[in-house]
Amino acid sequence: MMNMDSNAGGDRLRRSIRVPDYVGEIAWYEDGVLYVAQEYVSTARIFSFEADLRRQGLLDRKEAVPLAQIAHLKADGARKSSSQADNRPMDGIMELMRRAVRMSASDIHFHLTDTHCKVEYRVDGYLRTIMEMLPWEARAMVAALYNACDDKNLGEWREREICMGRLANRERLTDGLYAVRFASHPTSDGAIIVLRLLYNSVASRGKSGGVDINALGFRADQVSDLIDMAAAPNGVCAVSGPTGAGKSTTLKYLMQHVHRTYPFFNILTVEDPPEYPIEGAKQIPVLVQDTSDTDPGARSRLYAGVIATALRLDPDILMIGEIRDGASAVAALRAAETGHRLWTTIHANDAWEIVNRLLDLLREGGMVDPLPILANAQNMTGAMAQRLLPVLCPHCSLPLMGNEDRIGGIAGKTYMELLSAVPDFDVRVADIRLRGDGCDHCVPHFAGRPEQQKADGGAGIVGRTLVAEVIRLDQDLLDIVRTSGIPEARLEWMRRGSKTLSDHAIEKVLAGQVAPDAAREFTGPLVSSRQILMEKGVL
Repeated sequence: MMNMDSNAGGDRLRRSIRVPDYVGEIAWYEDGVLYVAQEYVSTARIFSFEADLRRQGLLDRKEAVPLAQIAHLKADGARKSSSQADNRPMDGIMELMRRAVRMSASDIHFHLTDTHCKVEYRVDGYLRTIMEMLPWEARAMVAALYNACDDKNLGEWREREICMGRLANRERLTDGLYAVRFASHPTSDGAIIVLRLLYNSVASRGKSGGVDINALGFRADQVSDLIDMAAAPNGVCAVSGPTGAGKSTTLKYLMQHVHRTYPFFNILTVEDPPEYPIEGAKQIPVLVQDTSDTDPGARSRLYAGVIATALRLDPDILMIGEIRDGASAVAALRAAETGHRLWTTIHANDAWEIVNRLLDLLREGGMVDPLPILANAQNMTGAMAQRLLPVLCPHCSLPLMGNEDRIGGIAGKTYMELLSAVPDFDVRVADIRLRGDGCDHCVPHFAGRPEQQKADGGAGIVGRTLVAEVIRLDQDLLDIVRTSGIPEARLEWMRRGSKTLSDHAIEKVLAGQVAPDAAREFTGPLVSSRQILMEKGVL
């Protein structure tokens, strides 16, 4: 839990606290002071409210006053805030978003229960508890944000129903944000609310202006393959990865690279809805929420219909935000068959699994035998999988030598995987680094106080970097897919010297950029393509 009274944002939250009804007649809270009628100072209900305030670091002192003074304090407070009362919840949520942007958070989580609400930020891939607040304060903030959304599936926020929305009003957004995506779902004891923060540009710490496709973390040969795939005259290229793996960011910067290289291209996007502004692209929103009980296929049909309509707008490149159902998969393949180049995202475990996933969706969309059509280099030109890994602070990271047992798993499974994956591995000369305790470079707000720097959730991390596997499909590989299956095609691809997700992660571990345990956490076991080929007897 973070004490919120250390900055202006904490002051604003202090001023927004409302006294709950159960103590409303006998107490008043203002700017860190809890005023209590003398006769009720030691009552259980006052102790309960006081404990809530102290737990959040919002109480400086409690002061006993005559009961009549409580009425005067309430009247003064009402006069002070009468013109701003309706804005207090929105002011609070705006301050939380401003803090999240300063920390380069990708998401804000609210876990709301009857007794309290925990607020967490996802920073560099990890959830960090920021504060706890009173449940009625959280409800007011969440409702204010949802009600301000431009697009939403319900008229107002309801805690016990699924609510989805999107805020893109520039007057309601803090600097640096393009939009906020809102999702709320009831739980057994309350609700969970997640705000996805969509930035104007890459928001990871350590990345400043001038970011392009080359700065995201790809290998040079992967960038070359991506650019060649983007320049192909037709065919589907799909990017896979879990939520938050940076798929939309990759497409944004790839499309901008294409625009700068070929400014005469007509780049159209179909997104549900647009997540980021893309320089040089015309972005078409699909504004529909997939929550209809009466017609669950409405989104599929609308999405596919917009794709079909976009093809009549003479695109050179069409970017589809995501293929998630059979209708959109069929529409995408038809676009490729008619001579269009198309980029999209899809959920699959790795790059080769994209082919299986597309086959399943195409069958779901009504195609009886889609493999001969998909396994054509004119229709399917590329597949890519990616993950984002936390980058070690170069100023406080620690060498593996002498610190093998510092992080659980390094001295055991992960360490043994490195021995197997890296030929002639020698811990004495390897430049492998582990996460440090924090310093003024990665946790500057503690200004050289080691214990507080060490306790901060961001200690030792300065952003994230991408690892990927990029498959530039050709007819030989696709013929193997048709005749022998994807496992055999994958072996042939590795035999050509191509790098898997794990290969790329191991490279960044050996360069001292990523900790071995973090690489394993986000990409799975550290197994190289060389090991796989040796085990299969093809190396």
